[in-house]
Amino acid sequence: MLYILIFAVLAGFIIVVGKKLSLYGDAIGDLMGIEKSWIGIVMLAAVTSLPEMVTSISATLMGNPQMAVSNIFGSNLFNIFVVFIVDIFVLRSTSLSSKVSSKNFMAGFWAMILTLIFLLGFSFPTEGIMNISLFSLMILGIYFIAMKSIYVYEHQQNDEFSEKLEEEIKEFHEIEEGGITLPQAKKGFAINAFFVVVLGTGLSFIGDKIASTPFFGIQLGESFVGLILIALATSLPELTVSIEAIKLKSYDMAVGNLFGSNIFNIMIIFITDLFLRDENIYQSLGGFHKLTAIFSMLILLVFMMGIMFKNKKRRYDTYIIGLIYFVSMYILYIKRG
Repeated sequence: MLYILIFAVLAGFIIVVGKKLSLYGDAIGDLMGIEKSWIGIVMLAAVTSLPEMVTSISATLMGNPQMAVSNIFGSNLFNIFVVFIVDIFVLRSTSLSSKVSSKNFMAGFWAMILTLIFLLGFSFPTEGIMNISLFSLMILGIYFIAMKSIYVYEHQQNDEFSEKLEEEIKEFHEIEEGGITLPQAKKGFAINAFFVVVLGTGLSFIGDKIASTPFFGIQLGESFVGLILIALATSLPELTVSIEAIKLKSYDMAVGNLFGSNIFNIMIIFITDLFLRDENIYQSLGGFHKLTAIFSMLILLVFMMGIMFKNKKRRYDTYIIGLIYFVSMYILYIKRG
């Protein structure tokens, strides 16, 4: 129980630090004049996903690539489960899918393409370059293509949506920034990034201990601990920032953050492959990780369909998202390893 208590304390700190990190990171983008409509999908998503990256790298260096990949796709599952949480506990009478623009489809599309490439890595094993799989290299290349295409697409949308989103982001920072300067924002970002590294490393270490320690006669294993505990802890910044954005009615920025985080998380596979010694990442994984990736695609597809077929009164997508998440957790618990 001591490990669980330490884990909870670290998770609590990462909520606070992750939130500050995302606000400072977004403030840097705002003060440097980065395209406003791009912030939710790229800048904000990258900084809120930094805990996932640090934790996955730490787990890989500790010899637990299974935990690292479970963290990545567990976070992607939880990111879309955030939609269920928001609909039930924040919006209540309506659904998030009925309030967001279909322009978020491109980010969702790229998240699904990157997940498919990961799955192909199992079907067509390759030696790659310096023990880095060719599929990991493809993930890195397509990540940059995705970012470029999203930027071009958003930049071309010169309509009232872009103006509205710019106003929403300004409002989102009005209180938090309080006249903050660019050097102050960079300093704040660097300090909080350092703490994310420390906390992420701590989460990996404690997660490893929890995985190897039986609780009530049950040993959870590296993959399931990465899927549930570590993925939940590292996804809390996305949850916090998305809920705050939704309270300010900045729905598209919130969804852009969730979709963008999913894209960035999959890119972390390349980074974990880079740090893995002796073999590429796909040679160390099994069916559990295939299932996790498939469930992450399925839950994302349901939300995208909800955006396509908007209905303010019926929230079918909300309940299906909740059902998929809980069913997937049960199935993956049975398949844990």
